Amino acid sequence: MSEPVKTELKNRGHRNRSWAEAVNDSLESEVTIFQSSPSNDSGNLDDEIYKKKLSPFRYYIRKKGLAIVKEEQRILENIQKKFRNPFLDFYFAWSANLASHTFYVLILPLPFWLGLPMITRDLVQVLGLGIYFSGCLKDYLCLPRPRSPPLYRITMSSYTTKEYGFPSSHSANATAATLVFLWRLIENKESFSSSMFVALFIFSCIYYFSLILGRVYCGMHGFFDLASGATIGLILFLFRFLLGEYLDNLMLYSFNDSWKGLIVRPLIEITFYVLLIHWHVEPVDDCPCFDDSVAFIGVLIGLDLSQGALIAHLGAETKAYSMDLLKVPLDFGAVGISYLLLRVLIGMLSVVAWKTAAKPAVFTILPPIYKFVGCYIPRKSYEPTAFSRKTTKQIRSQSLSNIEKDKIMTEIDGIIHGFRYNVNNQEEANLNNSSSQEKESDKTGPVGGVFRPRYDVEIVGRLIIYAGISSVAIGGYIYVINFLGKVFNWIV
Repeated sequence: MSEPVKTELKNRGHRNRSWAEAVNDSLESEVTIFQSSPSNDSGNLDDEIYKKKLSPFRYYIRKKGLAIVKEEQRILENIQKKFRNPFLDFYFAWSANLASHTFYVLILPLPFWLGLPMITRDLVQVLGLGIYFSGCLKDYLCLPRPRSPPLYRITMSSYTTKEYGFPSSHSANATAATLVFLWRLIENKESFSSSMFVALFIFSCIYYFSLILGRVYCGMHGFFDLASGATIGLILFLFRFLLGEYLDNLMLYSFNDSWKGLIVRPLIEITFYVLLIHWHVEPVDDCPCFDDSVAFIGVLIGLDLSQGALIAHLGAETKAYSMDLLKVPLDFGAVGISYLLLRVLIGMLSVVAWKTAAKPAVFTILPPIYKFVGCYIPRKSYEPTAFSRKTTKQIRSQSLSNIEKDKIMTEIDGIIHGFRYNVNNQEEANLNNSSSQEKESDKTGPVGGVFRPRYDVEIVGRLIIYAGISSVAIGGYIYVINFLGKVFNWIV
């Protein structure tokens, strides 16, 4: 950081300096201050650009929403001024991870691995669709996050700040996940003691309100964003609650003894999910929401195909098709914690093995096919692989690099290395000369591959990789556990 910027920061007041010093001393974390013009954030381009590129209806709705975002700005600023302290900075920065995409990718298979397949299916359905629909709405309206400055953004991933603000995907995820958890908790109330039931209920409430309040505290969202996200989460929960059993019967249990169930149904499911990707709205800014949607649509494809295939296979003899076929038996009272951890370890190793093998294989196979067939997926910010002058080897190398640096990877890095104290400051950025700006951009430039050269082959590649993750975590896991149980006489 240049000396003029340091001086300007110092002159902003003892309170901000003492906070940064306190965080550094008490949490032993490196505090990184990001500086960039607010125009670099998604949703902050000149208004004429949005008027030109959006349809009249989209622009009209955006204009109304933007007025609400601006109206909330002073309220959010006052909240930060009144409640900011080092402990809450740390607490809300870390608790935000509990509704991140990384957290859900890591945590969603756990119920399945421990013998509760329906909970995994419930959560994947509501969260996968929640990320898709919240991403579509973000890209449709192109509304920015609350301005920083005057707000301070406290985050463990600078990638998140590249997204639009409305609606809050954290709010959608937290609402849907909490409601699913409470639904299943109340449904199985008799399985818990009164004290355990109350403790789990209180824990779920703390989880939810920590995430919701934290988005305001950390300067990432306003109340408008949170309310819209919570509405999406509620709608998806109600959809799952009211129609989940019917759709599961249709997608997993019907026609399993005929060619319709074995061939036509999977093709219809894949076609539907691919169409969702095709219909995903194009944003004006270079927003990463589309990448997240592709990843979780892939997870949904893998979930439905693997569970459908397993149920058809395992129930072929008895013709009794149900989710019970996917339960890997587990008697919590008969096994120790070491066995539970071993199950989780086997699942994680299976996923890691898939990712390690799939990424280079996918991007070795797909680029030549794209060039030979002439495949072209018209998508903003993606270069057509089929018509690129780059060799397939160069495309493979760049695509692998982009996948390695996508959001989930960068969020994992953020969890490991600590949170970032993020300030987007127009005044301070203007104090830098052009050379110092280049140096700062090298240090704090966007992560996650959002602004890197990308090829349309990465869309299908990402879809295959993430579909494989859920397939391996479910289908592969069952066969591995059953095999090990037979060979080594494990408890299964």
